[in-house]
Amino acid sequence: MNDKYTATRNDGVVEAYRVACPDELEIDVAGRTDLSRARIIGPDGRIDLGHYGQPRVEGRALAEIAGVIAQTTGAEPSKVSVRVAHFRSEQLFLFGQVIGWQRSIPYQGQETVLDVLQRVGGITPGAAPAEVLLVRSYLAEGKKPEVFHVDLAAIVLKKDMRTNLRVLPQDQIFVGETRQARVERCIPPWIRPIYQSLWNTRPSFKPETDAPGSPWVSGADSPAK
Repeated sequence: MNDKYTATRNDGVVEAYRVACPDELEIDVAGRTDLSRARIIGPDGRIDLGHYGQPRVEGRALAEIAGVIAQTTGAEPSKVSVRVAHFRSEQLFLFGQVIGWQRSIPYQGQETVLDVLQRVGGITPGAAPAEVLLVRSYLAEGKKPEVFHVDLAAIVLKKDMRTNLRVLPQDQIFVGETRQARVERCIPPWIRPIYQSLWNTRPSFKPETDAPGSPWVSGADSPAK
């Protein structure tokens, strides 16, 4: 994957986001303090603009919403801007060797794969940093799923950002497991320390020394995106 390819995948992530209940929008209309405020999208997919009514915005991108607000209120389109203040309607899905195990987490906008993994606490000692996949299902669009390889080891250790994709709603992140970890999982817990001692395979991860400065855990400095 080259830099140009990655940039194409990362461009316009937030701008293309389709809002839904209960996302919170920050609306700014130049010269209009009565309209410039945060609005939460209601269960009916609408926002409250006071005496201007309640236009439906669910399923629209930010540029479209700005146009709806301008048309509804009579404001000049160039003076209306809209951003997502709080993402609350979408999820991401984590699988494999991540801290906290497999689960869904809230989508929070312009995050990369590394940002997401650090937000949830990092990866487990048995994880394979070079075997991370991002699966983009495109269920809503009816397109074929895409699978992207994310070389977490290269991202963190070599500062190579080419595979550090920005995530989209409903993305699935899979963190692989080392062969050693797979073998050890099959060994009864009571005999596992003996196996590790014999083969010198005790995990080198030590929470008291690796956290929070380790790049694999939450709180580490994130490389420049």
